Amino acid sequence: MASTLIHVLQIVAPAFLIIALGFGFCRYIRNGYETLIKITMGILVPAFAWEHLYRMKLESGVITDVLLSSVIIMLVPGLIAWGVFRVMGISQRGIYLPIMFMNSVNLPFPILAAAYGEAAIPFALMFYLTAFVGIFTLGLIIVSGGKEKGYFQIFREPVVYVVIVALLCNAGEVEVPEFINGSAHLLAQATIPMVLLALGIQLAQVKVTELKLSFIAVAIRFVGGALTGVFCVWLFQLEGLAYKVVVLESVMPCAVITSLVAEKYRAQPEIVASTILISTVISIIVIPCTLIFLG
Repeated sequence: MASTLIHVLQIVAPAFLIIALGFGFCRYIRNGYETLIKITMGILVPAFAWEHLYRMKLESGVITDVLLSSVIIMLVPGLIAWGVFRVMGISQRGIYLPIMFMNSVNLPFPILAAAYGEAAIPFALMFYLTAFVGIFTLGLIIVSGGKEKGYFQIFREPVVYVVIVALLCNAGEVEVPEFINGSAHLLAQATIPMVLLALGIQLAQVKVTELKLSFIAVAIRFVGGALTGVFCVWLFQLEGLAYKVVVLESVMPCAVITSLVAEKYRAQPEIVASTILISTVISIIVIPCTLIFLG
């Protein structure tokens, strides 16, 4: 048991240490980090997606089951929250965002790669794709009350087109010039440390408010997510690596991007930011425990 715990801590410790470095960097240098975040999300993450989706060799049925699982894991905690908040008389729209949309880039990519190798990344990308599309469609409809057309923002994000082209090239066995693959490979190597630094930088800007509601939201995110993940494993009869990725992704903390969306639409951004910070801190315990459970 002790050796297992040490092994798990060795897997997760580097990720949280780099997050802490990003946090400290933002506290020490008060400006200039916006460019780093834009480069990470606009260049490095698309290159990372290309590197893994173009080269992946997986059965389409398994990928489809994982993709469907990611959609279910996004929707069910939101439905649970809707029922709980109706009983409690809570009407804030913004609080649904961090409950429904988990961190699908900054934490899962490095931890899954360290724990299970590069073969886990294509499965993780399905969760990223679902969360990314969901936040700029369903998420924006929720916070805007269905009155805004801001969800067309998704079509301005390069990663959407990269994912589509990579999947089509993979399925059609299209030969892509090596200079493109080589460039993507180099950029992909920088992605994991940069997304961790970006998470730390974003968390450094969070102010904690309304602890009670934030903790309720965090409980729904973790408990509701975990139960839904286990249900999806049973529903789709997932095994091996797909099973491990789905369960671990289901207990990821809240996505930082939900704070940016809540801020833009003035949908209780302080509560959303507090929920993100609290869930990330709690994940320091939740993620290692889940890894131990998965074996």
